[in-house]
Amino acid sequence: MSSGSRTLTAMYAAAALWLSFCTVRTWGTVPLWTTFAMALASLAPVIGVVRESVIADERRAVAVLREREGRRAAWRDEAAAALAQAEVEAACCERWWTSCATEHDPACAHRTSRGTTA
Repeated sequence: MSSGSRTLTAMYAAAALWLSFCTVRTWGTVPLWTTFAMALASLAPVIGVVRESVIADERRAVAVLREREGRRAAWRDEAAAALAQAEVEAACCERWWTSCATEHDPACAHRTSRGTTA
């Protein structure tokens, strides 16, 4: 729960307690309908406290999902980099590519002509 949510929760709790106190103090001294209205109003901040706790739970769940997705994305990036590295290592030399497969660099491991004839 963030500090803003904690502050709101404390304010909601204080408002609910104050309205409950006022409801008890006015019981029997004012018309009955106003006492019931005050009691109903004291339940509204309770709904706010529940709402803040639900929002905090959802934020935690989203943070966990973002972390998991970040790990998956990092894994995909590593896998793509490894695949690209393997492709580069498996590729033949530069001279072979630029000479239309007629000759290889002296350091080329393949050292074979890669013509289209079988």
